Amino acid sequence: MSALTYLTLTRLKNGIRDLLRKPARLIYVVFLLALLVFAVQGSGSTYPPESYRDLREVVAMATALFLFIFLLTVWNGFSKGGTIFSLSDVNLLFPSPIHRTRTLFYGLLRQISTALLLGIFLFYQYGWLHNLYGITMASMVALFLCYTAAVFLGQVTAMTIYTFTSSHEGAQKLLKGLIILCLLLVAGWLFWGFWTSPDQRLAGVIDASVSLPVQLFPVGGWLGWVFSACLGLGTWWPGLLLCLAWFFLLLFLLTHFDRDWYEDVLRTAELAQSAIVAKKEGTMESVPGKVRIGATGLKKGWGASAFYYKHKIENRRGSWMLLPPASLIFAVVLIGFSFFMRESGILPVFAFAVYLQLFTAGQSRINRELYKPFIYLVPESSFSKLLHCLRELVPSALAEAIVVFVPVGLILGMGPGAILVCLFARMSYALLFQSGNLLLERFWSGASKALIMFLYFLILILLTLPGILIAVFLMVLLNLPGGVNGGLLVAGIINIPVALLLLYLLRDMLQYAEYNR
Repeated sequence: MSALTYLTLTRLKNGIRDLLRKPARLIYVVFLLALLVFAVQGSGSTYPPESYRDLREVVAMATALFLFIFLLTVWNGFSKGGTIFSLSDVNLLFPSPIHRTRTLFYGLLRQISTALLLGIFLFYQYGWLHNLYGITMASMVALFLCYTAAVFLGQVTAMTIYTFTSSHEGAQKLLKGLIILCLLLVAGWLFWGFWTSPDQRLAGVIDASVSLPVQLFPVGGWLGWVFSACLGLGTWWPGLLLCLAWFFLLLFLLTHFDRDWYEDVLRTAELAQSAIVAKKEGTMESVPGKVRIGATGLKKGWGASAFYYKHKIENRRGSWMLLPPASLIFAVVLIGFSFFMRESGILPVFAFAVYLQLFTAGQSRINRELYKPFIYLVPESSFSKLLHCLRELVPSALAEAIVVFVPVGLILGMGPGAILVCLFARMSYALLFQSGNLLLERFWSGASKALIMFLYFLILILLTLPGILIAVFLMVLLNLPGGVNGGLLVAGIINIPVALLLLYLLRDMLQYAEYNR
């Protein structure tokens, strides 16, 4: 047995053994599988086949996903390279007498397995895709494989770019300019389809997104070409051949040119490992390569309110964007989702927005502040310190709600009052979810990652029940004025006292740092 084969089989065996020996992780896996089965079994469509929406809409959404994943990975490759090796791989394989080409193939094989795990979330979208478009499980498998290929080829492309341009700033600027130019051309083509179809704007954009100019975009467009053929809308072999040619070209560049990619991979692995260790120990937080200092000093704030102004400065120095990238991505997804759900009203769009909000609830500064000693040492009321820390959440939550629900409201034809109700309800859920996150930090911060993820979703779902149940009760039994908008307003009003009550009950978490760490 070769060394790489032994290492692969040993990793697989240890992974299975580790899963069986940790009940919390096993429960989490079973829970995810149960949710997947529920999503598949509960997708029985009651619509006749002739009422299904145009399959080209699915192709357009899938192509946008492939393009985003590929380009995001490639863009990160300019500064960090592709993370296809971990630090343990570096320590074991790089000093060993194994040929560098075989080591590269081992890293690529591991990257494929990682990409497969990342793409599992797509199967949870089977229910609504099947109901609206008649998507079969075979088509979902094709979508999953194309997504995996986008992640894999993005990592290999990022590694190649970093290897050949890490010491050439001019080449990096040239490639960045080329990528931006290609994106502008694609955006211009989509806008042309929108502009030339005044009666059917959405149909014009869909026609442009599944046309040949978009399909010729490297990797993302090619995979969209392959996926459209899986739905019976074209031929699969041109896109597949282009993807294979791209992969073998990158492989040829890495193996046949005198480039020492060992050193580049070593730096990337060290950066990734240091980020993992820092996140576990809470000793530091990730910061951008260039930090904008600007004005120094708090200028305002006294006592507990100083934390609010401290967090404002940290947000300004951390990024020039008011919203994190994940929130912007979810905003684009929700706006696109509202196009396809215009006939169903605001309720399914808002429900989907709350579901996506679960994945961004823990990004507030207060979670990182709990790792530091200052919040425990300031001689102020614990409840007051928690409230002022949550003040930092208000501007970003309001901005996120505006970015999402103003375009969604215009698409759905909602009035100003209904849009304001959605903004208020969205912000109330942000406050509620952040309080639930603090509950998790208070009692289970030292638990295993699998158990924390399971409890995280369970706690946040339970916290939403009071507002939802009271709103449904008033809408169904008492004919609440305003219909769905009235129900959202009631749910938002209920969420705020629930969040504040939970925050008050958690005030003792700042009395002793040992409670949390």
